[in-house]
Amino acid sequence: MEMAPDIAAKPARMTASVKLGIFCLIYAGTAALLFPESFLAAFGETRLRLYYLLMPLMVFLGLAIAGVINRPRSPLGFVRDKLAARGIGATSTILIFMACVAAYTAYKHDFSGLVTFFADPLFARVDAAIHFGDPWRWARSVPVPPALDRLLYVLYSQLWLILLAGVVVFAAWLENAAARQRYFLALTTTAILLGVAVRLLGSSAGPIFYDRMFGGDRFADLITALKASNAGPDTLRITDYLYSSYTDNVTVVGSGISAMPSFHVAIVTLNALFLWSLNRWVGAIAWLYAAVILFGSVYSGWHYAIDGYVSIAAVLLIWRWASRRTYNWL
Repeated sequence: MEMAPDIAAKPARMTASVKLGIFCLIYAGTAALLFPESFLAAFGETRLRLYYLLMPLMVFLGLAIAGVINRPRSPLGFVRDKLAARGIGATSTILIFMACVAAYTAYKHDFSGLVTFFADPLFARVDAAIHFGDPWRWARSVPVPPALDRLLYVLYSQLWLILLAGVVVFAAWLENAAARQRYFLALTTTAILLGVAVRLLGSSAGPIFYDRMFGGDRFADLITALKASNAGPDTLRITDYLYSSYTDNVTVVGSGISAMPSFHVAIVTLNALFLWSLNRWVGAIAWLYAAVILFGSVYSGWHYAIDGYVSIAAVLLIWRWASRRTYNWL
């Protein structure tokens, strides 16, 4: 996702930025070849189009705010210098990111139809065994006032993608090449290993879909708890939306059902590692948000707790590997 023009620094070989760009385009191009209808539908989906249109606005506002903070006497000069230094590279990064979002949607949607959800019974048993009961029950035993229940829903279901895009835009304009390339290498590797490989190896729907997929009332109490909570009915409406997409085989925003691994937890963990490496205060806030997302994934029933644990462990290893790999590229 990173295509900064640093050829002048290393004219004798393909630069790290170009390698990363090709890596990401292969990921997106493979989705377009394997699942062309879903890939194109993701680009054409109304809410994703609005999301893409908001990206340039986010960039402009971000640069304007940064200019006021970093160069209050000449914010336009700051913006001009930034555009000169990172304009092509950042624009390329953001465009490739958009293609990768469509690719991820296509993979997630079509894998739901191609691979049976076979791992739920095992994950549910393991989750209950290692936590001495269903983790969602422990999470729901925490007193959460209605206002916080609503806030948790917003943080998990509505702000996650916006914050991901914000970090991507920020990283695209970052002049620290090593930090920038490390983040995008880790992000792309996370999407491929967790979003494709682990997704297929641990195909599961999650507690909130368990009874629909397998019958019975294994998680009936969870559904009852959701119906009785402030934001639970909204969460259940999203499950109806996703289940309809699954049964009708129609690609929509967020299309596809998948529990293992938790991509929500994986991304916020990666973002926390990245932001912590740049600024401890901002990183601390990012780690707090990651903890909220992990809790929310179990509290809302989207995931088994082990989905988050696997994601955290995998991202920590990917981040460490990306650091060594980036160092070798520079």
